[in-house]
Amino acid sequence: MGGPLFEFEPAVFAKVLAVTAGVVLVGFAGAVWLRGSVRPVDVAATLVSTVIFAYMVHLWFLPRND
Repeated sequence: MGGPLFEFEPAVFAKVLAVTAGVVLVGFAGAVWLRGSVRPVDVAATLVSTVIFAYMVHLWFLPRND
């Protein structure tokens, strides 16, 4: 337990963020195909959520040193 509260590995985060962004783009393409448009508030909220989700998944992939 004495480690940092928020761990961060830039290389792992970049890979996870790239995959997450790809999934988000596919989702937006599907939304535009089904609905015809996406509102700017949806884009803003998705960008924030994408970064938070990618960080959480990045923590899941970090090796444990316990």
